[in-house]
Amino acid sequence: MDFSYLISISDGDTAFIQEFISTFESNSTSIIEKLKISLETGNFDSNKKLAHQLKPSLEMLGLASLEIAVGIQEQPETVTLEQILQIESECKAAVQEMNNRFNL
Repeated sequence: MDFSYLISISDGDTAFIQEFISTFESNSTSIIEKLKISLETGNFDSNKKLAHQLKPSLEMLGLASLEIAVGIQEQPETVTLEQILQIESECKAAVQEMNNRFNL
């Protein structure tokens, strides 16, 4: 994980960082739940769109699961539950690490 971009855009504003973390957590949780549903229903177009929505946040935080999201976007029919769970796990870990790092 790399928080350098977040640090640079926040300019030390704790309220901004708190809002970012809250927004990241709620958005990533929602998108991941929708990915699970679209996987169950075989909605590949939805997989592609949802992965696209996740990419900017994953990239901003330097998360390794960005590669998984790119793969889902490029080949949405190949998504697996394990991939989705890996993204979910990394997003949860990022929230925890951000809270710890910024003493929130």
